Amino acid sequence: MVFITMKLGNLSKQAKAWIFYDGGNSAFATTVLAAFFPIFFKEYWSSGINDLEATSYLGIGLTISNLALLFTAPFIGAITDLSRTTKKFFIGLTLLAIIFVATLFFVPAGSWLMALVFFGIANYCFAAGNILYDKMIVFVSDASNLSRISSFGFAFGYLGGGILFLVNAIMTLKPEWFFLTNSADAVRWSFLSVSIWWLLFLIPISLSVIDNHNNRFQVKTIFYSFKQVMGTINQVSHNKKIFLFLLAFFLYIDGVHTIMAMASDFALNLNLSSSAVIIGLILVQFVAFPSTLGWAWLASKYSDINILLVTIFLYLLIIAYSVRLSNASEFYILASLVGAVQGGIQAISRSYFAKIIPHDKSGEYFGFFNMFGRAGAFMGPAMVALAVTVYPDPRVGLIPIALLFVLGGYCLLKVKNL
Repeated sequence: MVFITMKLGNLSKQAKAWIFYDGGNSAFATTVLAAFFPIFFKEYWSSGINDLEATSYLGIGLTISNLALLFTAPFIGAITDLSRTTKKFFIGLTLLAIIFVATLFFVPAGSWLMALVFFGIANYCFAAGNILYDKMIVFVSDASNLSRISSFGFAFGYLGGGILFLVNAIMTLKPEWFFLTNSADAVRWSFLSVSIWWLLFLIPISLSVIDNHNNRFQVKTIFYSFKQVMGTINQVSHNKKIFLFLLAFFLYIDGVHTIMAMASDFALNLNLSSSAVIIGLILVQFVAFPSTLGWAWLASKYSDINILLVTIFLYLLIIAYSVRLSNASEFYILASLVGAVQGGIQAISRSYFAKIIPHDKSGEYFGFFNMFGRAGAFMGPAMVALAVTVYPDPRVGLIPIALLFVLGGYCLLKVKNL
């Protein structure tokens, strides 16, 4: 920890605030998105409808929220580039997300539609705000520090999100320790705790990071943004390095997201208990914290592309290992392996992309970066669903995902040789 403090010591106040924010932002991704909302939606808010309907409604809600981001991401970036209002939009979107997460505390049992609408808005604002958060890395760092700062952000995200998730998990397993009546009350309070936690982590970045040459937003900026996005699409298609990297990212990050999203379902299908799944998710968070910092150091020594290729190879080994899973101990090993690689591939992808794009259009380009990250979100789950339909064994479910990593790695080799 002393080493980490020393490494942070020579960074600017703005960079530290940017890194610190991820510790609050990740609480939503961990406690709400990955863990409690899907479970609570089915068991509490969807009381009165059957499980298949609940699953269908949740899938539709997520699809609408993700599609909205898919089609608006580049324009959010372009508008803030043109109007120089990155921080204002970032704070506004984040506050909306925080408010709608907090409202989940008040949604009564059986109100599945209300819960889904509030969650869908929070999820959209969280993801849209992340476009601008990613963009702001070029505000707080020069090219020499991008990999290190990006990795510190993800690392502290895993630490901050992991600490709160650990508390929330204990709340649900032992509600009486927190003077709560039952696990349902504990989950409701967990949503409220995420909002408070997230708001506290928002304060430093709101005070420290500033927009460059801040101008007023005007309605005509929206129309100009459409023209600029069309021009950037043309530029990206003619810039071989950026285009090939986005294609590689589109492929391998879908593999990463599929493993993240399907891990709990994968474990439950192996008849592991929900408490074992929660322990596995906690392991991912706390293993990812030091591992992400380690990947940053390796990237500074051996280049971003080389490290991304190594992490892709490790994901292939993880998929191979998943085939033999049969008990909780082996699932914990799998979770630890995922945690060891997950933060590295995410952080280095972000920092490398920041290095190869024009900084005066960083918001728009990061809009495309996030759009490509979302665009393939249907492929991995569809491949898993097809695999378990053809071969009714949950352990083969992740095998097709290897293809996404292989193709992504092939495109990265092309980028390396440019």
